[in-house]
Amino acid sequence: MFELLAVPFGYILYLLYGVTGEYLLSLFILTFVVRALMIPSAVKQQRNSAKQLRLQAKVNKIKAKYASLPQREAQAKIQQETQEMYQREGFSATAGGCMPLLIQMVVMMGLYGAIYSPLSQVLQIAEEHIAHFTQICTNLGVQMENTRVELAILGNFDKIIPELDPAVYGGMIEKINAFIEKFSLFGIDLTAYPNTFNDEGGDWRLILIPILSGVTAMLSSILMYLRQRKTNPEMAKNPSMGCMTFMSPLMSAYFSYTFSAGVGVYWIISNILSFIQTLILNQIFKPEKVIAMQMIDETVERRSKENSIKLRAKQIAEEEQ
Repeated sequence: MFELLAVPFGYILYLLYGVTGEYLLSLFILTFVVRALMIPSAVKQQRNSAKQLRLQAKVNKIKAKYASLPQREAQAKIQQETQEMYQREGFSATAGGCMPLLIQMVVMMGLYGAIYSPLSQVLQIAEEHIAHFTQICTNLGVQMENTRVELAILGNFDKIIPELDPAVYGGMIEKINAFIEKFSLFGIDLTAYPNTFNDEGGDWRLILIPILSGVTAMLSSILMYLRQRKTNPEMAKNPSMGCMTFMSPLMSAYFSYTFSAGVGVYWIISNILSFIQTLILNQIFKPEKVIAMQMIDETVERRSKENSIKLRAKQIAEEEQ
């Protein structure tokens, strides 16, 4: 699945890298474009949240109506009447469904596949050459996993070079070395793994990547939690909301700790862009503004229906005469 999804994202990274000559800049541009494509879905969710806030007063009245009934019976009636009210108002609590999440998962898997396969996907190195590099690494005793082969090759390429024929691989060696120079952030090797920072010869700065990943994810989680408290106070009181607020950043930090530093950097970039997007959308689509716009639209629609009914009644009256 990773290999299949990596092909389109790897090709886009290949084109961007050819234009910019900078791997991290190419990764940033691709992540930015993906986030931009998700904006319509985010806007829809913002508007849906605002409408839910507007209908909260009616929900509270329904709850008060059945407050004297036994809990189980009250819950059933509240749920039924609330759903009927939502249907009349044209509101869906699950607007958007799972599609935005599925899209994000596909994008994430595709990008991971491309990040884990920089030689084949970004540099477009032929499979036979990668297989040759892999065999050399194996002969040298380099530990390799199926999902990390190309990163292992990059991380040990200085050991591979003496085993290569300059007449055959001269241009390719220069190409890969140039890429390796770009495959770092402030001197941190992005082929390395943060969970090796305390190994002999490990770079202690690697541990900064999962920390930054967790912190940047926490910013978005807190912002979303605060908005949820404002738009849906009842749901915000649910302990699971608080757990999710902290669980997502912890997962982000954990995966960035166990995956390559390149994946962690992608996660940091994605988290920062997500935070900025949420901040901007919260400012543009404030619940108060959205509610006011919805009320205006509903008033215009209602008056249009009333005018249509009056016009039709007038036409019927004239025909009867």
